[in-house]
Amino acid sequence: MPNLLIIDDHQIYLDGLEMIIKQSLPDTVILKAHNGQAAQTLVADSHNIDLILLDLDLQTQNGLDIWHTLKQQAGPLPVAILSASTHLSDIKHCKQSGALGFINKSIDNNSLMAAIKSMLNGELYFPYNFTSLPNIQLTPRQKQVLNLLSEGLPNKTICRKLDMSEATVKTHLRTIFSMLDVRTRTQCVSVANKLQLI
Repeated sequence: MPNLLIIDDHQIYLDGLEMIIKQSLPDTVILKAHNGQAAQTLVADSHNIDLILLDLDLQTQNGLDIWHTLKQQAGPLPVAILSASTHLSDIKHCKQSGALGFINKSIDNNSLMAAIKSMLNGELYFPYNFTSLPNIQLTPRQKQVLNLLSEGLPNKTICRKLDMSEATVKTHLRTIFSMLDVRTRTQCVSVANKLQLI
């Protein structure tokens, strides 16, 4: 019977997450806290927390700061970070801080429960395999083209803004598409955002 502590400052999300977990793991004990202080009280009263599901950005507190305080209080506590962020730097920071996983709040219910179950078994869950992420090095000109592309500008406008010929812009775009392994402008912007190239 796993014991889970959910820390989030939105009651609707707390209740919704509890319902989803209970549907898949009906014997799970769910503890809920809106902030760090409430979480400290629950941890003090419960000596067997199997996993904390912790919002990264509460309104008045940073999730990792709360986790640090709870660890000082109770020793090692396994945590999975919940966040709407897709920034690679946030995910890396959470992993480097020792979190078991990073769950994006837009994840579907089946994937969410698969992630929770794997972390209850002590496995890591992160949306990227950091060792396989490409190390993309763009030239200053390529970065300029990519930034304007992310604004939704057509090639002719990019040409005017950067004082380039259309052929040169197309060459830069072909190179960027190849480096990011994408085929469309939308894919290019999406991948570039995930890799924090924009």
